[in-house]
Amino acid sequence: MINNDFKSVFPRFIRDEFLFDFDSYQSFLEGLNIDPILFLEEWSNFKRESIIEGYWQRNTHLDWKWSLSFPIFSLLEEYLKKCNYPKIIGFSGLPGSGKSTLGSWINNVAKDLNLDIKVISLDDFYLPGIEMDIAMHGNPWNVPRGFPGSHSLDLLNYALDTFMDTGILKSPHFDKSLRDGKGDRSGWMEINTKIIILEGWFVGCEPISDFPTGNIYESDDINLSLTYEEKKYRNLIQSKLLDYSKIWNKFDKIVHLKSTDFNNTIQWKTQQELEMLKMKGSALIGKNLADFIRMIQSSIPQHSLSSINSDTTIEINASRRIVKLYTKDYLL
Repeated sequence: MINNDFKSVFPRFIRDEFLFDFDSYQSFLEGLNIDPILFLEEWSNFKRESIIEGYWQRNTHLDWKWSLSFPIFSLLEEYLKKCNYPKIIGFSGLPGSGKSTLGSWINNVAKDLNLDIKVISLDDFYLPGIEMDIAMHGNPWNVPRGFPGSHSLDLLNYALDTFMDTGILKSPHFDKSLRDGKGDRSGWMEINTKIIILEGWFVGCEPISDFPTGNIYESDDINLSLTYEEKKYRNLIQSKLLDYSKIWNKFDKIVHLKSTDFNNTIQWKTQQELEMLKMKGSALIGKNLADFIRMIQSSIPQHSLSSINSDTTIEINASRRIVKLYTKDYLL
């Protein structure tokens, strides 16, 4: 039921930046079991504002704050109150969509508020350099990493199982700027927390039972003009996804930062690599970047990546502006 009191007290200058209906926003909060009035009071509190303000990237839009960052963080805080055992949450979104940016914000705010929440990346469980080179040899996109089959799944399974038993997670750290952009491990970290968020571009993506005979996936062949080698390798990746399903089964919830158009990732990934080049002096550029983007577009059927069975979904356009948001309770 829509509470008109919430709409009347919610600041108009924030509402005016929303690209979606305000009633759907309130329903979204309620679908997350968030009391809208208390939510507004908490995130308008001067003390909390002073903590979070320094962690925003320049020109962060108000919709990104009020309809993504704040609701997801409030959801995590509610989990902590009821958390009797360690929990794992999956966070999915195409490369460059903003997962890492949101993850960094959550990590920083949680640390300042002394909350047991930590965001980690599936990418940190990439295979070590030499093992990665062997595993990736012969792929039709000639990419050094990225698709299912490039991770140490035995290590990841063990790390997550240990975390669920003890609340302690030991994880490698993968630096994508090493080895001229091919990447390699650069150390280890140990995390003692109650909630782990595992983010990655195909997190939650399941293998397709009738692949490659399903007609719904023929659009990729037509739109992308898939080569024989790409089609053949896609079948191999589908078999690899079966092993990743064991990881997804450990999730308590899945959040999906969904693109309105799969091709948005071309722009996003290009921007992401340019930023890495500025920061670290090494990144995917030129043909290497083009090959990586082609892999993103064609290694996994686009429909299955856009149809992840998420509990919470936030849809964003090419400018990463939020255009739709819903939960399983409120399919709006």
